[in-house]
Amino acid sequence: MTKRIFRSILYVSAAVLMASLIITLGVLYGYVNVQQRDELRDEAAYLAPGVEAGGAEYLEQLEMTKKRITLVDGDGTVLYDNQADPARMENHKDREEVREAFASGEGEASRKSSSIAEPTMYYAKLLKNGQVLRLAGSEYHMVTVLVNMLYPICAVCLLMILLAAFFAMRASSKIVEPINRLDLENVKEGDVYEELAPLIQKISHQKETIVQQVVEAQRQQKEFEDMKEQMRREFTANVSHELKTPLTSISGFAEIIQNGIAKPEDIPGFAGKIFEESQRLIVLVNDIIKVSQLDEGGIPYEQEDIDLYQMAGEVLDRLREPAKKKNLNLQILGDHIHIRGVRMILDEVIYNLCDNAVKYNRENGTVIVRVKQDRRGAQLVVADTGIGISKEHQERVFERFYRVDKSHSKAIGGTGLGLSIVKHGASFLGVAVELDSRPNEGTVVTLTWKS
Repeated sequence: MTKRIFRSILYVSAAVLMASLIITLGVLYGYVNVQQRDELRDEAAYLAPGVEAGGAEYLEQLEMTKKRITLVDGDGTVLYDNQADPARMENHKDREEVREAFASGEGEASRKSSSIAEPTMYYAKLLKNGQVLRLAGSEYHMVTVLVNMLYPICAVCLLMILLAAFFAMRASSKIVEPINRLDLENVKEGDVYEELAPLIQKISHQKETIVQQVVEAQRQQKEFEDMKEQMRREFTANVSHELKTPLTSISGFAEIIQNGIAKPEDIPGFAGKIFEESQRLIVLVNDIIKVSQLDEGGIPYEQEDIDLYQMAGEVLDRLREPAKKKNLNLQILGDHIHIRGVRMILDEVIYNLCDNAVKYNRENGTVIVRVKQDRRGAQLVVADTGIGISKEHQERVFERFYRVDKSHSKAIGGTGLGLSIVKHGASFLGVAVELDSRPNEGTVVTLTWKS
């Protein structure tokens, strides 16, 4: 900032000095010009009586002068000239200054002389004998005067620029010093320039805003940490509970068989129960591993081109056997739309949506999977005619182990992680998930790949 102020002051000073120099030279030129005209007029008045009395002979007796003297007869013939041969000079009757002198008694003109080839200033005076006395001075003399004056003027200007640089440096330092001393933490009225007051107010306001944002961010961070801790505890408790139930069943049936309490004919039944509970345990552990991998991004993946319609059809084919038990009608509609994604994760997402649509459907119900393209992008919609989800539960159904109706869910089976896998898988794929459900009417889940 100091350098900028210094340069600004210096540039302004230099511009003012340059303008002053130009104006001064212009004034001097005009002054010298007037002076030379006055000199020609005064000298002509001084010579006039002598020329009237003695004619050309009087002029020939004069000592050398820097001025050019010409005597012109009434018919324009040159009678005398101190710098050229009169016999070779042309008639001067039509020269501007001579013509004006014959007409009004005196005349002036400035032009380049045809005989001496120099820019010249002329003054002509009509004498009493009808002749015209003309004096001329070279304008080169004026230029010489100005050039001679230019050197001291330039020296003065250089000195002024150096002084301007010195004072500009001092002034810029003085201007910036209060700003550098300014304590933005404790700004008092009078400590700052009036012009900077709005900026200081804005900075103070921004500081207050930043402090508030930091406090709010810290509060939100604490709430987030508390929520994470709460979710971790709930997850641990849910996992413990979900694992404990099948393990307790397995342990109980195994203990009965080990102690010989079970009758021989009951042993196959107990073994079947142990197998079912162990399978339930395996599915639960696998689902927990999937959710953890999606959380941590630990699934190795490779993007590839996927036909949504074809994949949805393959998923429905795997669910036709459990669908038959409820006499459900499985349909797939739409077009073959291709997207880029991870096949394994997308298969898990679509399977869990369709599996829930089958599990929570009614007898003789319908599951429709539709693949389409709209203005937002490619879409896969899974709609069922099942029991539906009430409004207060819809925001939580994607949480791990969350069940709307625990007794109903236990009767149906499942781990309570299906929609959590859908949520995390969709997030991993960059796909938006929308849920629309009405109790006793059914549920519609839409996956959207944004264009």
